[in-house]
Amino acid sequence: MNNFKRNTAITALILLVVAVVISANYYRIRYAVDYGRSRLSDIVYNMTAPEEGSLPFPAPRYRAAYENLEPGFLHCGGVFLYRGDGAPSASSVAALALPHTRYYRSSHLARDMKKLNTSLQNKKRRTLIIPGSLSSMVENLVHRSKPVMPYVRGLYYTGITTGTVKTLKGLKSLHARGINSIVFDIKDIPGIVSYPSRVAMVKKYNLSRQYTIGNIDLFIREARKHKIYTIARIAVFRDHRLVKAAPHLAIQSKKTGGVWNRGKKELWCDPSNREVQDYNIALALELAKKGVDEIQFDYIRFPTVGKLKDAQFTYSFGVMKKEEVIAAFLKRAYEALQPFKVRLSIDIFGVVAWGKEVDIRKTGQRIELLSKYCDCISPMLYPSHFNDDFDGHSSPANRPYYFIYQGNRKVMKRLQKKGVAIRPWLQAFGWKVSRYNADYIIRQMKASHDSGARGFLFWNASNSYSTVYKALEGRNFGDSKQISKLP
Repeated sequence: MNNFKRNTAITALILLVVAVVISANYYRIRYAVDYGRSRLSDIVYNMTAPEEGSLPFPAPRYRAAYENLEPGFLHCGGVFLYRGDGAPSASSVAALALPHTRYYRSSHLARDMKKLNTSLQNKKRRTLIIPGSLSSMVENLVHRSKPVMPYVRGLYYTGITTGTVKTLKGLKSLHARGINSIVFDIKDIPGIVSYPSRVAMVKKYNLSRQYTIGNIDLFIREARKHKIYTIARIAVFRDHRLVKAAPHLAIQSKKTGGVWNRGKKELWCDPSNREVQDYNIALALELAKKGVDEIQFDYIRFPTVGKLKDAQFTYSFGVMKKEEVIAAFLKRAYEALQPFKVRLSIDIFGVVAWGKEVDIRKTGQRIELLSKYCDCISPMLYPSHFNDDFDGHSSPANRPYYFIYQGNRKVMKRLQKKGVAIRPWLQAFGWKVSRYNADYIIRQMKASHDSGARGFLFWNASNSYSTVYKALEGRNFGDSKQISKLP
């Protein structure tokens, strides 16, 4: 009997110790299981060789934080090091190490590296300790299912604005100001890729030089933490830097045989060129793998100004109408992005909503075709951008309710797929407006709500939103129902 009690006590003690060990190492065990699952996914991926971009299994919950380290870097335990011959500059090392740290700007990381490594300045073979390193495993932000699209109340940010510490720290206060979403530039019309991308064409032509968002992974993590819906904007076919770096990818001139519209304000890549399309899809895929909630394609059209009859196109997929070229590209992008459970939206000219064939033939934006291959359409319904006397209104800029409401309704009538959201761009600037104030913003929001749209986005090129904040002040609505109460 005594032996039985002793054995029972020992067994209970062992089970207690095991329970304590498991409890103390719960997250390590989860990491290990998830890491093993991820490795198995890679093995199956390599054996089955699916098409580029597809995932054989749902994205693992965690990923190794130090995959794809540049040569010279070493991470062990909580220590992150760089070892190199000579005396590499702290700034060059910091730029490469930044994505694996909690720093947002490489200049700040370089500053602290210098302080930490003062005693190692003169060594021929230099070892640098890198502060602020991440854990060995971090949350994988790739979506396991498509994110729920909120009733969006969003602001547009340039790459420069997005890359500031002020913007990063300000994410936590956006909800208090009535904002739940950010559209941020990945590639605007100058063609600068705003973060250090690893896409092959970006590296080949050095398209991310002068990038402004040093640690885009941290930005996405912080946005997710504060429940900010992230929309990564890519200006697709109007791309000045790519035209200058690779002239053969531009629309060509029939007359000169060189770049079409050379020397003018607008420089356009050829929308019908496979290589141009593949480049923009590759950028979108890279962002999807980083965990953004939505990719937004802007300038997904043909040019509308310049000597259009002089424009010559490659037609990599065979000769097509402009609207067929744009729709076929969007279909390719939409299908490539599906495994990553990211949403895809497009911006269209506001005037296209009125369905005039002359506008559709110029831009290539036929809503009936485009709506089949996206989750959301954002018509740019800035009242000031409609010509005077358009639709019988002498000053469209001063008729915000009419143009927002009518534009949304007209787009909705042309949709060919159920569930596609309409979410307009609203005017957050005073151009042509006789009285630009908070009331002007409120009238646009009311029109958008009344039309049945899924929220709205505010555009101000300089990212100055004081008037928008004033309009939202005291109206910290959580859903569309509260907008209907606006005056």
